[in-house]
Amino acid sequence: MKVFVNIDGGSRGNPGPAAAAMVVTDEEGRVLATKSKFLGPSLTNNFAEWSALEGAVNALVHLAGQYGSLEAEVRADSELVVRQFNRQYKIKEPSLRKIAERVWENLAITPGLKLTLKHVPREENKLADDAVNRELDSYQEWLDKVR
Repeated sequence: MKVFVNIDGGSRGNPGPAAAAMVVTDEEGRVLATKSKFLGPSLTNNFAEWSALEGAVNALVHLAGQYGSLEAEVRADSELVVRQFNRQYKIKEPSLRKIAERVWENLAITPGLKLTLKHVPREENKLADDAVNRELDSYQEWLDKVR
């Protein structure tokens, strides 16, 4: 089985309220699942991007366990995260390094999952970006009500 996963993370204010999202599609481009998550009120964009990747890897590990094997092309509009994941750039920030180590460990212990991570322009990542923004808008609406 092959799937495509578009991921995105965002932070308004950087640091600020942050969210992560993923959209899973099949080979014909049909959306199989969309998942978004509010991460917290004061986080960086890079933390949100790495969190989106970690969430996607966790979901893919679960699917690989169910199907026995899985090929996934993960697409991100964060060139930094793609290059850090592919070990072209070092990860100096300790909190990001911890996420990366969990991601790499999860992949290492899941031989049935073949994952590639590639950079795509923001225009090709609209569904994941929209999911992040819906999550952040929802948080802002909640915040406005409780103030």
